[in-house]
Amino acid sequence: MTACQLEARAILGSWSNPLRRDLKYKIALPHENLTPRKKLRVSAQREGNVSYRTTAAVTEGQQRLRILIVAGGTGGHIYPAVAIADEIQNLDKTAQVEFAGTKDRLEWSAVPKAGFQISPVDAVAIRRPFYSLQNLLVPLKLLIALFSCWKLLNRIRPHVVVGTGGYVTGPLCLAAAIRGYPVVIQEQNAYAGITNRLLGRIAQTVFVAFWAATAYFPKDRCMLLGNPTRVELRQYVSAAVARRVFFPNDGKSDEEFGGPQSGRRRKKEVLLVLGGSLGSMAINKGVADIAVKMLEEHHGRFIIWQTGPQYYEEVLQRIGPSHPRLAIFPFVNAMHMAYAAADLVVARAGASTCSELLVTGKPSILIPSRNAAEDHQTKNAKAMAEGGCARLLPEKSLTSSALASLIDELFGNEALLMDMMEKALKAAAPDAAKQIAQHILLLANKRVSRVAA
Repeated sequence: MTACQLEARAILGSWSNPLRRDLKYKIALPHENLTPRKKLRVSAQREGNVSYRTTAAVTEGQQRLRILIVAGGTGGHIYPAVAIADEIQNLDKTAQVEFAGTKDRLEWSAVPKAGFQISPVDAVAIRRPFYSLQNLLVPLKLLIALFSCWKLLNRIRPHVVVGTGGYVTGPLCLAAAIRGYPVVIQEQNAYAGITNRLLGRIAQTVFVAFWAATAYFPKDRCMLLGNPTRVELRQYVSAAVARRVFFPNDGKSDEEFGGPQSGRRRKKEVLLVLGGSLGSMAINKGVADIAVKMLEEHHGRFIIWQTGPQYYEEVLQRIGPSHPRLAIFPFVNAMHMAYAAADLVVARAGASTCSELLVTGKPSILIPSRNAAEDHQTKNAKAMAEGGCARLLPEKSLTSSALASLIDELFGNEALLMDMMEKALKAAAPDAAKQIAQHILLLANKRVSRVAA
């Protein structure tokens, strides 16, 4: 029995006692040449520059690689998983990639839209505070979830199991480790979530985006590669084409736009508003108070606004009659088009959002969620602001006037926006998904070789 299998069995007896460590946050953007990175000693990392690609069909007697990815809850967990899955299939056209998740969360709709099959598994949530009475049933729920995960593993027989966060990843990755399947996890934030912290004890490799996250995992298993982003975000789409997706009735030139009172001709300005995949009440309220007035005062300004499904109807009622330069959606599926259309983004500061802003080179105003565990979104936003590619607006300071003033300040300084864009692109880790996929495929091939031997 391997060390990871023994550790997995031990977790069954200590699930309610999560690993806890103090963390001094020194968040580093993924591109930085960090000295501590040289101390990460992972066998996969010693492979050097991995080059893995196959486009050949599976020949007789050759095993088709099977990768099972589990992710759930929010887009911050799901879309990095989709990015990894895309790159796995780009590198190995014959690989079979399947997902697991819960039926009542975002993954159940987002994963099929991305072109992948998803199977249902149960999530086992650990409530905060840890002494909550709701956690008394965690051991029973875990056993039930493990049973369903066991059956899924019997059907798929994966060569590698990949977890990218969310409570749903716990039972499946634990069952996989007990069965002896290689398990890897990807942590998006500087502050590791409770599920990933536990799974880090049984994972063969932990892919992290921030050096600070290594405080929660065995450092000899960590690889600092940045956050995976969807391949379409890294493909060029002209702003003019993208804007026509959201404003099809706008017939004016994309280059020049002006109002009768402006006295001069101005370029269009497109503001993209995001509150995370689930939406943000605070951001929606702040934007709702200024949106229509802003569009009336700035005739060259447009707004693309993702409200989140639960806030969509409320926002529509609050805004009133539709405006030709205001596009409101409960959820934007074509995020690559939204980023391509935008000149400035107002958003939360989840790790995946920050990574997408860097890869697409978008200047941003970041409003961290007050409800994020250990205030990790503020730490993400500070790292972005210190890197010169974002402005930080704390939620406690969020007022309609403060937000409008900051938006006008940035739109009024084209040189500053260009500088923020250049710094964002310089800080990006565009190959993170590909590098993670390469190592997953290496592990899968090693698994095949061991089984064959």
